[in-house]
Amino acid sequence: MKGENAMVKETEQAIVHVIGVPDQFNQYVDGAIDDTTLLEALKSLKAQKFIKGHLGAISIVPVTFNDAQNKVVTVGIGNHNQREQRDYLKIWGALFQYLQKERITHIQLHAQTFLAKTADANAIFQTMGLQLEQATYEFDNYSSDKKAPFELTVEWSSQNDYGTYQDVVEAGRNIGQAINYARTLGNMPPNILTPDYLATTVTEHFAETSVEVSVKDDQTLQREGFGLIHAVGKGSVNPPRLITLKYEGNPEQSDDVIALVGKGITYDSGGYSIKSKTGMPTMKFDMCGAANVIGMIDAIANLQLKVNVVAVIAAAENMIADNAMKPDDVFTALSGETVEVPNTDAEGRLVLGDASFYANQFAPKLIIDFATLTGAAIVALGEDKAAIFNKNVERDVLQSLLDTAYQVDESVYELPITETERRNIKASDVADLTNHVNAHGKALFAAAFVTHFSGQTPHLHVDIAGPATTTKASYKGPKGPTGYMIPTIVSWLMSQNNK
Repeated sequence: MKGENAMVKETEQAIVHVIGVPDQFNQYVDGAIDDTTLLEALKSLKAQKFIKGHLGAISIVPVTFNDAQNKVVTVGIGNHNQREQRDYLKIWGALFQYLQKERITHIQLHAQTFLAKTADANAIFQTMGLQLEQATYEFDNYSSDKKAPFELTVEWSSQNDYGTYQDVVEAGRNIGQAINYARTLGNMPPNILTPDYLATTVTEHFAETSVEVSVKDDQTLQREGFGLIHAVGKGSVNPPRLITLKYEGNPEQSDDVIALVGKGITYDSGGYSIKSKTGMPTMKFDMCGAANVIGMIDAIANLQLKVNVVAVIAAAENMIADNAMKPDDVFTALSGETVEVPNTDAEGRLVLGDASFYANQFAPKLIIDFATLTGAAIVALGEDKAAIFNKNVERDVLQSLLDTAYQVDESVYELPITETERRNIKASDVADLTNHVNAHGKALFAAAFVTHFSGQTPHLHVDIAGPATTTKASYKGPKGPTGYMIPTIVSWLMSQNNK
């Protein structure tokens, strides 16, 4: 992005002026448009319905101002009295997707026209940076007919605006790039993105950064007692990996640590509890929890947040072979407890159990795990919402996270873990724990199982089985992986930084 003043440079493509248009022109902040000729022209065009003010409405019109004919793209920003921070995702998303579609690569942004009297300006332009990356994401790595990448040059009509907002725009872009990195990992086919490849590519990605990466291979996992991860992955020719990422942004308080845990099942056939022919496609997305945790670390490090975070990724393939785990097998977890496995398709909670116990060894003040875990969470909440389960986390901490999720337009709703589920995970006749019972409340049971392994440490379990992917394109980008919860967690940690 560039900060040149109103002078338009001659390039291969003429600059297109971009202006936000509210429902009523008296809703502009003072001085949003100083040029009275331009303002009157916009009012006339709106009266004739050539441009519209409703949220995300896009128009392109010729307008004469500064003694020249200019091409102007207008973006509806809606009613000032009803507009929320999250509405700017639609505003900026609609704009950048239109520019991408029309291959408009050079704009001059009239930033003041997008401001609201009651909305935080920094949040508005951080969302701009986010959507510049997120909304225009494309994945064609394996296509022989690749598109030229969309690159947009943004000039600002005011040097002062550029100086004021450039840092928050870049912060938004960092978050957007982290989302897109997670999406790309999720989109990769499972014959390429094996547990070992995931470990290798993540190690390379964070090389020469402030993130320290370590990897445990299958032999190390077996030797060190990660019995549940080993059990899930041992039936595959692509053995499991445990990936640990450490970011120390607050070394003065090295004992103040947050642990993020991700389910990284790079392909899930269901094992001997095999999925149906319609249930198996898309199971490459069963590692989206891991991908999103990796994206969180990417953004946290690039933003240089003053926090200490350790991320634990349990990566495995759940396959069928002569040595694969079978229904009724019993394995010993890293915690030393034995676990009966009546259902090999309930493998995510197994790898998360070992990963959560391992994460707890870093003495975190909070563990948050992310997993495409249960269809029951989708039944309860629908495909567009995440379920969050709380064990020992203070209400104000959870509420602040939920408030952040709302602001960044991610739907997260709390479901309970009750004594019924805590009792049911111990309902095995032959072992300490069982990974499955034939009862209702399966999302709650899975949450009880996973959080059991974190002991008394405060633990939030986030089931993103629904919103980890989407089947429809939106103002946030194309169908496929979404990077769900990256904006929430990173924005929440940023807000903690600012307290």
